[in-house]
Amino acid sequence: MNSKLAVEVNPFECPMQSMRDKPRVHDELRAGGRLVRAQAPAGGPAWVITDYTLAKAVLADPRMVKDPALAPESWHGVDDGLDCPVPELRPYTIIAVDGDDHRRLRRIHAPAFNPRRLSAAEGRVATIARNLFTELAEESEAKGEPAELINGFAYSFPLLVICNLLGVSVTDPVTARKAVSAMKAMALGTADEAEDDTSSLEELLAEAVRGAMEGTADSMTRVLYERARAEFGEVSADHLIYMIMGLIFAGHDTTGSFLGFLLAETLAGHLAPGADPAEFVETMLREHPPVPYTLWRFAAEEVVIDGVRLPKGAPVLVDIEGINTELRDKRLTFGDGAHYCIGEQLAQLESRVMISVLRTDFPEARLAVPFEKLRWGRKGSQTARLTELPAWLRP
Repeated sequence: MNSKLAVEVNPFECPMQSMRDKPRVHDELRAGGRLVRAQAPAGGPAWVITDYTLAKAVLADPRMVKDPALAPESWHGVDDGLDCPVPELRPYTIIAVDGDDHRRLRRIHAPAFNPRRLSAAEGRVATIARNLFTELAEESEAKGEPAELINGFAYSFPLLVICNLLGVSVTDPVTARKAVSAMKAMALGTADEAEDDTSSLEELLAEAVRGAMEGTADSMTRVLYERARAEFGEVSADHLIYMIMGLIFAGHDTTGSFLGFLLAETLAGHLAPGADPAEFVETMLREHPPVPYTLWRFAAEEVVIDGVRLPKGAPVLVDIEGINTELRDKRLTFGDGAHYCIGEQLAQLESRVMISVLRTDFPEARLAVPFEKLRWGRKGSQTARLTELPAWLRP
């Protein structure tokens, strides 16, 4: 019999952890049962699902929706509350809509992430990884100190890849990351003004969109434009810029988080020389999910979950990190149901390519500190992040 208890914990609590540790809050949630009532950081009750089978059922339930209008009013603008795109842009935000609106956006985005299209880009992805590692190795040798691979590679590599595939000519990942953060804050209505360094990225986005709309660029942006026109009848340059910005937001932050952990495990020698990188990546995806929970779902009407009656508007989370720890051949790292992450194949490709480039071009790369000394943490519901990852890329 599954107990159903109220647990007096903040589900997002996460003190600094070592590589093999997970926050104890997940154990406390699982001890409460398959469905646990907890305290939402933004105030009021929330329900957390801790069981794999129940999670899949809830994530497939059309009554559980993303609509932030159903959330308590006090949540808006609060940390660990809601990300609310401005109303006129919400129809173009794939993570924020449900039902037919989401299926429409899925049809627009899916061809850009076609496995054959991604496979054809593998050489370009490998070149980006090789160039980035080489630059870091040369800088490390010149300074006589280890390369720092979190900002230097883990977050820079996927940002350069998604921009390259979209036809956005970003060459400086550091400046681009700052601009992306500022533009995300503006899109969500949490910043009054753009930072100065957003202008150059805005110009590159506009250039990519012009090429796509004029048919002079063969890029993901061109695919999105053609599909968006088929679905909406017409799409403006501003709307297309917003759509590709959404892919840049999603395409580098969570992937960067995971690649940091994958790099640490690889450089520590935990991938055997003859082992299959794809199997290793699968194991790491289960052990190191970038985010602890799914994004908030809300009950569009009164629902009964696992025998518990939840009122309309009830906020629900799925405990990805906790559930993954109990699985051996499955994972919820990319979610499930209608909102299953459309970028999974790209993240998998980037992971395998990164390992391949390390094996062929930097076979003696190693950590500069003991694996046990590495630490990670996160703020609230944000992505997990290693605090640092110093490494020697060459002997």
